[in-house]
Parts: sequence; structure tokens; C-alpha cells
Amino acid sequence: MRKIPIAMFYAAAWFLGTLLPMAISPADGLCQSIQIMIKPVAYRMDSVGTARLECRYGCFWLKDTTARMSPDGGLLSGDSAALERGMMLLQCGGPSGVSRFYSYDKFYLDSLMLAADGGGGAAFDVWSLPSGTAFTVYKHFPEPGLMTSTDVVGADNYLVEEQVPDFGWKVCDEWKEVLGYRVRRAECTFRGRDYVAWFAPELPVSDGPWKFCGLPGLILEVYDVRMQYRYVLEGLTVKDGMRVEMPDAQYIRTDVEKYLRTLRRYTENPMLIMSEIDASAISAVRVNKPADGSDPFKLKFDFQEIL
Repeated sequence: MRKIPIAMFYAAAWFLGTLLPMAISPADGLCQSIQIMIKPVAYRMDSVGTARLECRYGCFWLKDTTARMSPDGGLLSGDSAALERGMMLLQCGGPSGVSRFYSYDKFYLDSLMLAADGGGGAAFDVWSLPSGTAFTVYKHFPEPGLMTSTDVVGADNYLVEEQVPDFGWKVCDEWKEVLGYRVRRAECTFRGRDYVAWFAPELPVSDGPWKFCGLPGLILEVYDVRMQYRYVLEGLTVKDGMRVEMPDAQYIRTDVEKYLRTLRRYTENPMLIMSEIDASAISAVRVNKPADGSDPFKLKFDFQEIL
């Protein structure tokens, strides 16, 4: 069994575990069983800081914007397959201010990869792969005031470094409770979307899910007013001295706009990924077009950042 680089492992997982199921499912009869046989190359995780809080956020987003999501993350109308759910983790609250926001499913994939590297390789069925994202946000790294985002697109690791955004929050005199914490409403406009956030002044950490930060308290819930993206805190654990880690990988440095263009190109033409993955690592893939002749990979949603 041949070894493949970490990015190709995620590329296979992204295509087979996310893009294919986004368009088809086993019940559709459009795709046969798919299995990946891999032995990935080991990689090192570098410590970039420490954190005190581990926050678990439910992430909800619409893959088809003709559907409608309710304020509690349910589906008001549209196909149930249009609503995607995931678990994201935020490590924050350490002395340096460095934080990491990443997918729990990515953590699971990391574990699978390390297990495969430690043994004779591993086989994964596409339908058992988690449909998470490799997208990760590091705030106040590599230095205070900077933010680093990483992702795997195709078979490459991408890195975007920018200033921590100034969201221009408007704090409102409206309160409610989230997970037992009293939270206050704030509003902002950021990269093409209007957002409502709820932050907890009793948790004095100026951080939150995704790229959100800059309020006098931890953001426990945030959503865009069109209800296409929503994050809500589902659990919080104190872990003093927890390591904040970053893969020691070869990154392509780019800016937000070029990254989003690349992401769209691969999302709309996922077979580009297959041309970059070692064919010996994946069994035969056959995808039939739906009966109506539509393109199963045509995007029916906008990325969270609209530039």
C-alpha cells in the first residue's frame, strides 16, 4: 500500500466524504460503494500557544438556499438534505490570546490518519467518512493582531494571513439566555452578510466561532440574518494549559479572494481532485447523472464570505 501526503488524504476525504454525498447518497442508486485504501504520510503538530477553554459549537448551514432555516437550527421549508450540521471546536482564553477554531470531524480524520500511519494502512468507506471541513482559523497568530486561516483545497494546503477583522459591532440593549449564560445582542456587517451575535459578558474572552471576535465577552451564538449560517454553543470545558496546535505542512500562501476562487473551482468541478489523488488509493468511482439531467455538483449556496 502506497503512502500519500496529508493533503491528498484530506482531498480524498473532502471529495468522497463531502462533495459526493452533497449531490448523491447510496439510496439514490447513483453511486456504487466506494472505498479508500490509504497509508498516509505521518506529519507533526506544532504547538503555537495554550488555551484555557474548549468550546463546542453546533454549526448549521444551508447547502440549498431555496430552503429556509429556523432560528433554532431546524428546517422551516425545503429538502431535509439541504441543511448541513457539524460540530466545531474553539480553543481560546489562554494568556497569549491565540485561539484555534476547527472541525471536530477534522480531529476525527486526524485520528484515523495517525492510526493508519502507525499500522499497515487503513480502508475507509466513503459513506462512513465524516463530512467535516479542514478549514481552521487561528486568531492572534503568528502574532497579536493577525489571523491565519488554513484549508485543504484539491490536494494542496492553503494559508491566508490577514489582520484580525474590525467587525464594527453595534451592541444592543437586548438580552436572552444561551446554555444557562445571560447573553447580550450585537450586530455587524462583514463581507457581504449582516450578522446577529449573542455574547456573554460573564465570560471575559473576546473571541467566538469562525472569524468572529472583538466583543466584551465570549460569543455563544451568531447567525446571518438570512439564516444561511449559524453557530451556537453546545458545551464548554475548562482545560488549563491546553495545547493549541497547527500542522507542520507545506502551505500555499494566498489571499481571501484567491482562496475563495480556488475553493469554488474545486467545489463546482470536484473531478479535478480525483486527477490529483493517487489512483491506486481509491477503488472505482462511478457517478450517474440524475434522471432530470441536472448537474449534481452545481452550487446551490453562497460561501459564508461573499466578496
